[in-house]
Amino acid sequence: MSGPDITPGRLEAISDGIIAIIITIMVLELRPPVDPHWRAILRSWPDFLGYLISFAFVATYWVNHRHIIRRLPRTRERIVWMNIVLLFMISLIPFSTAYMGRTGLGAFPTALYAGVLAVCGASFAVLRALVAAEIADPAARRAFNGPRVQIVGALTLVMLFAAMALSFVNPAAALATIVASSLLHMLPLTRTG
Repeated sequence: MSGPDITPGRLEAISDGIIAIIITIMVLELRPPVDPHWRAILRSWPDFLGYLISFAFVATYWVNHRHIIRRLPRTRERIVWMNIVLLFMISLIPFSTAYMGRTGLGAFPTALYAGVLAVCGASFAVLRALVAAEIADPAARRAFNGPRVQIVGALTLVMLFAAMALSFVNPAAALATIVASSLLHMLPLTRTG
């Protein structure tokens, strides 16, 4: 399966297409209010905020995914399958976003949203480790998936699990924690080269 028919470029291309579809699904989930007054837009703030945060997460996954796949010297079956797992997890973001937004940041939907993002983060970490194992040069491998990157990844997961618990106490604070965890990966801390 992972012979010459699935090159790193092809893996990147199919992933780009699936991520584009995921973003399209998210935007289609945004429902305009029926009420013609501007206050109706304000009442829709949970939907718009959820979309904004989710778009930032998916965009960050796309940028970082392209970064790691371009470092891949060859494709192995385990990498292809882990990539599929990651894409499946990311595909759950539109559902959890819509659920959280439509319930006005309900406790369980916000916890589920944080949980989906945590599973996405864990899946990405596994994919990154598998790609790093394919990099021959030990110094390049350390720079690509070294302690700094792993600490940021672990901190993100801790923040997302904390947001899951916090959702049952204060969903707005949980959402702020989710946003903070996202910001860690928008910075170039986890990228080299």
